Amino acid sequence: MDTASLTRDDLEHSRGNISFFSLTAGGALLALRLRERFGGTAHLPRCHSLGCERCAPFDAIADALPARFLAGDTVVAIMAAGIVFRLLSPHLGDKLSDPAVIVLDEEGRFATPLLGGHAAGANRLAEAIADFLGGEAVITTSSDVQGLTAPDEVARLLGARPADRLELRRVTSLLVNGDAVCIEAEEDPGVAGYRWLAPGESAGECRGRLLVSHAAVQSPDDIPTARLVPRRVAAGVGCKRGTGAREIIEAVQAACVQNGVDPLAVGVIASVSLKRDEAGIIEAAAALGARLAFYDAEELEALERPGSEFVREQTGTPAVSEPAALLAAGPGASLLAGKTASGPVTAALALASGSLDLTAPADGGGEGSVTVVGLGAGTRASLTARAAAALRCADTIIGYRTYVRQVQGMFPQKDFISGSMGAELERCREALELARSGRRVALVSSGDAGVYGMAGPLLEMAGEVPVEVVPGVTAAQLAAASLGAPLMNDYVTVSLSDLLTPRDEVLRRVEAAAAADLVICLYNPTSRKRQPLFLESCAIIAAHRPGDTVVGLVRKAGAPDEEAAVITLDELPGSGVDMRSVIIVGNSKTRVMDGRMVTTRGYEKKSERNEARPA
Repeated sequence: MDTASLTRDDLEHSRGNISFFSLTAGGALLALRLRERFGGTAHLPRCHSLGCERCAPFDAIADALPARFLAGDTVVAIMAAGIVFRLLSPHLGDKLSDPAVIVLDEEGRFATPLLGGHAAGANRLAEAIADFLGGEAVITTSSDVQGLTAPDEVARLLGARPADRLELRRVTSLLVNGDAVCIEAEEDPGVAGYRWLAPGESAGECRGRLLVSHAAVQSPDDIPTARLVPRRVAAGVGCKRGTGAREIIEAVQAACVQNGVDPLAVGVIASVSLKRDEAGIIEAAAALGARLAFYDAEELEALERPGSEFVREQTGTPAVSEPAALLAAGPGASLLAGKTASGPVTAALALASGSLDLTAPADGGGEGSVTVVGLGAGTRASLTARAAAALRCADTIIGYRTYVRQVQGMFPQKDFISGSMGAELERCREALELARSGRRVALVSSGDAGVYGMAGPLLEMAGEVPVEVVPGVTAAQLAAASLGAPLMNDYVTVSLSDLLTPRDEVLRRVEAAAAADLVICLYNPTSRKRQPLFLESCAIIAAHRPGDTVVGLVRKAGAPDEEAAVITLDELPGSGVDMRSVIIVGNSKTRVMDGRMVTTRGYEKKSERNEARPA
């Protein structure tokens, strides 16, 4: 993934511009490296900034650093933490308004978030900086240290706003002190560490609750409850020229109240392109914490909503508020509230089918794309740097629900779409549809996406949509590493699943591999319905190889609870393998050496031949 894309994505994880500050010559070099990677501005002492075209020289750090903090910049300070504390302590506000602050030593070994760990994205930016420099992010927030997803991170994951910060702190305290916390929502958000409750379901043993709803509902009082309001509502507005922000805000809020919607759920204010310079709309969106979206009259008219000739004469389209709301809410949106008039303002509300796109430019997105990403074993350790960068750059991550859950905790700020096994083609179509709407989509597979994964079917139907395939660590590679070095010479992989490949064809491939003395990696070896195919494959291999042939078994390759064993071919039929197992059947050159499975490469014979040559 290119550096520019990574830069944009990492900037989205923080607030505002990034200001890198240093006090020394070594720190200045590091600040320049970081600026080139992440964008932003390098603020250097005047004596270290000579000849630097894109640097901001300063004379007094006591003036320069607080000034950028108060301007809302994310601050990365390459200096002692004590200096930063003393300079910023008179200016600290609260965790919702303060920008991120990170301190870094000038060798780039440790990136430590000081402020805005969750709310301002300091933890994620520190991790991105540490990944780039090969250092370590020193994360001190209790939930992260315990491997938990903090409630404010849950809010970010769901694109939600907390209705009451005090209640959110109470629920957070319960979580980090070991009490059970549940999430009440219409659908299971799939956040690890939380029990899901359907609306109205008893909390049971839960000591705290996160109540997720875009509706204006009362919080139950049985246990501490923090309401999270997902920003899934787009407000379309029309107004007379010169209408003030207060009137527009009141019209939007009135539409929300009349239709049982919490105003915090409004994430987008949308209108016709003619209004892109309307000060009242711009100020209203800023006050509501919503992004702006503007659409050409032709786009609005294409939705064929009820309107009037007067509005057409003024704007070029007969209707503004309803179609603007629907377009801003995205594909699959539903109209929550039709057009209502409030003085000089009309307002309509639309509910997005998922999370709103809160980062798109006001006049629509650029070219979308799909990146097919192999997740390896689905752990951070087996995720390649290129795969991690691709996921960081994505707006939406889509895949089979098991694979999506594996990366939700690593990239909680993303939009996620998950589905069931067997819906692979539907996922490809959805990924391409999102890309055509301007989204950057990551379609995830386990292992390598080009090995029994999603790369093939996506490319078959991609058409004009740009597609990139990012490789991952295959199950065969993960299993081989656990067993020793069984793939040191030619080998073949064969899937024993006959769902997509006819049974006879599977068996012919097993026969050919066994006869050729290739090391054989068997994927998807057996399930409750496919025992006979597995046993028949074992018999075919046994017809070509002796019973003491070395065989390696790995279950859940690369996972923390991985199981590995070395057995013989005679023992394979009764070994208890399942769909999560990878079998590596050795060839005539495979040995057991100190308990490890090794296929010899032939270096010994080559050495003997060289020694036997006459001088």
